[in-house]
Amino acid sequence: MRPYYRKSLAVLFLTALCFTAGCKKPGGDLTGTPTGEVTVSPEVDNPEVQTPGEYETYTEAPELQALTGIGRLPVVEKRIPAKEEILKETEITVGSYGEDAQFAAEVGDELIGELISEGLFRYGADGSVVPNLAKSYTVNADFTKYTIYLRKGVRWSDGVLFTADDCIFYYDKLCLPEATGETLDQCFLVYDEKGMPEKASLEKLDTYSFTISFPLSNPNFLQQFLKDGGICFAPEHYYVNLMPEYMGEDAANAKAKDMGYDSVEDMLHSVAVNPWNTPGVPTLNPYCLSEEEELKDTTGEYYEFVRNPYYWKVDAEGKQLPYLDRLGFTRISGQSQKMLLTTEGFLSVGELLIGQRAEATANADRGGYRLVIWSDDSSFAVKKNLKNFPETCPFEEKVRGIGAAHVECWYME
Repeated sequence: MRPYYRKSLAVLFLTALCFTAGCKKPGGDLTGTPTGEVTVSPEVDNPEVQTPGEYETYTEAPELQALTGIGRLPVVEKRIPAKEEILKETEITVGSYGEDAQFAAEVGDELIGELISEGLFRYGADGSVVPNLAKSYTVNADFTKYTIYLRKGVRWSDGVLFTADDCIFYYDKLCLPEATGETLDQCFLVYDEKGMPEKASLEKLDTYSFTISFPLSNPNFLQQFLKDGGICFAPEHYYVNLMPEYMGEDAANAKAKDMGYDSVEDMLHSVAVNPWNTPGVPTLNPYCLSEEEELKDTTGEYYEFVRNPYYWKVDAEGKQLPYLDRLGFTRISGQSQKMLLTTEGFLSVGELLIGQRAEATANADRGGYRLVIWSDDSSFAVKKNLKNFPETCPFEEKVRGIGAAHVECWYME
């Protein structure tokens, strides 16, 4: 059931907050393709990915199936990779589609990033670095060259194929020139005997593979890369319609103004650093920011993320993830408000401070949640009907915070 009682909660418990109510359709046109002055169409050297042949049987969420039925989306087999390329989450309990998860946040951009962000690699159960969006990798003998092989057939949330061009573009056009106002991540630097930094270089091998090369040995690259977030990609076909070098200064300035930014630099910083916070930015994450007017403002009092119809993971039964329809976020001004929403049973997951555990424990039955303690610093109040939230999270917690719980696998019983 969706929480139709947001407004009553606001009146009874948090008069400073305003909740929206009622059913929501999926945000935006899920079949839209990029428009603008510049079009980028990366070559595809595996035609079977674009023109699928035989696939195993997959299932999808009812709301997406309804859209395929009226021609607004391709069938699921044409939206996800072939069976030899897709990532299967096999160490989870198979869930069911539907329902929403509710969260509270003071800084939404940080929390949602922890919940949904996907990288090229992730931590395995034993703490080792394992492929994620990357399918595999190799390293040369002196740890100066890492070759990354991407999963073929992964698509951005607007249906455009994800390729090595997106990785090269991200590094060469956004990172090296520091076009977003951010400095180069530590993982892409090595230091010579005088302590001077030297930068990595990226080279495309083919549509789905590229190399990351260092002038000196860098045996800890993957560990540092994951620590820095594991991101080395951006949707080139989208960014070329933001950047002056592709569309001209006047057009870029006009685009920034149209998107509500004072400058191109501010626009690029916002879109690149926290891309999930801008409606319409193609993503590889399980959820996209709603494009409904009243639900897409992440600085507002309530906003929602809806499932990505092109998400590239399935469960052991071939059900396309994620299970949950939406993630809802209520803006709060402090931890006391979050605790109130937790103990009243409104939140699906509430992150707790150490000093809040006693209060949370005392109100667990009334709020209908259980306490999950990962460490001295990390504990959560988790609704009893929310499944696949891990009881322990020893490795990914260090990098992705609550996102280590793999929100794409959560479901309501």
